[in-house]
Amino acid sequence: MSGDVLLPFVDAWSIDIEAPPRVVWDAVLAFAPGATPSLWLRAFAWLWRARPAVSNGLASHVLGAERPGFAVSMVVPPATYALAGRHRFARYQLVFRIGQRGPGQSRLTAETYATFPGTAGRLYRMLLMDARLHGLVMWAMVRLVRRRAEADARRQGET
Repeated sequence: MSGDVLLPFVDAWSIDIEAPPRVVWDAVLAFAPGATPSLWLRAFAWLWRARPAVSNGLASHVLGAERPGFAVSMVVPPATYALAGRHRFARYQLVFRIGQRGPGQSRLTAETYATFPGTAGRLYRMLLMDARLHGLVMWAMVRLVRRRAEADARRQGET
């Protein structure tokens, strides 16, 4: 899936982080699926017919790295990291943008773009988006990235 064309915008979740952009970048990459995906991610890919279906073994920070359901479509350290994929109910992109707010401070925004083709896709959107399940996952994810980045910055003496 190409990272050149953005799908329709779904939502964005932003959070201020007491850490420089490079530390936030490393925290975002720490949450990316590893070269050996979990059993849960592989089962998801198989059940939902996700594409890409398997890992190609490249490191998460490498353009073209693939994990079940996700392919790295943009890498601009330490500012932008994007994943794209598809499954039987949706085509999607997740774009992480990291901006500097001040010395030792960043703002992380996680943007979601997606399309939900057909009747099954519309039902899936209703269950995932309208029921706010997607929002809960995104809200938790940006906060986990903040927690890790701030802990790493403290450990490195960068705050």
